[in-house]
Amino acid sequence: MPGTGIWQGECNRPEAIIGPHPFFQHSYDCMAGGPPGIVRANNRIYVFFGLGQNPAHLGCRYTYNESTFYDCATTTLIDGAREYGPLDAGGGAANPYFDFRFVTSADVVQVGGLFYMAYEGIRGPSNNGIGRDNQFALGFARAANPDSRWEMYPGNPVLGDVADNWGVGHADIVIVDGVTYMYTATPELIRGRYRLDWR
Repeated sequence: MPGTGIWQGECNRPEAIIGPHPFFQHSYDCMAGGPPGIVRANNRIYVFFGLGQNPAHLGCRYTYNESTFYDCATTTLIDGAREYGPLDAGGGAANPYFDFRFVTSADVVQVGGLFYMAYEGIRGPSNNGIGRDNQFALGFARAANPDSRWEMYPGNPVLGDVADNWGVGHADIVIVDGVTYMYTATPELIRGRYRLDWR
């Protein structure tokens, strides 16, 4: 989509700004993108994507014809943690900050009158020597409309504490015969299947 990617210079929207991270030095100023999520609703195709870093946000655009995209009515659907938190926090102590660096990889389904989302939160590296992101967790959210503010599940993150688990948040949700299943990595090297009952 036009206007997405990572770049240096002026950001096209303030939510795309890449802020400072205590353990990751970046050479870009702006980000809009990352692994997207897609849902068809209201005669539109909605595309969900990450906005900015440190702190992270989730935004969306929609299209009718798959060639022209429009900004959703709400600027950010989800806002991640506002701060990295205590530098030495790990595991459960890092949970309140699990989505500081990235909010991305949304998978969205509609059940009844609500939309439900699983998304990946990434806190980022845990120290200067790690050289990569090593703090991941999975979050849930719901909304009455795809382009409105989403209500984040108060028990986030789900399926465990923040961990060095590549792809934990890349959840895939499918509905088969009225039953909602989610596939995601739990624990670190195992792909698990869960039955979800939305409330």
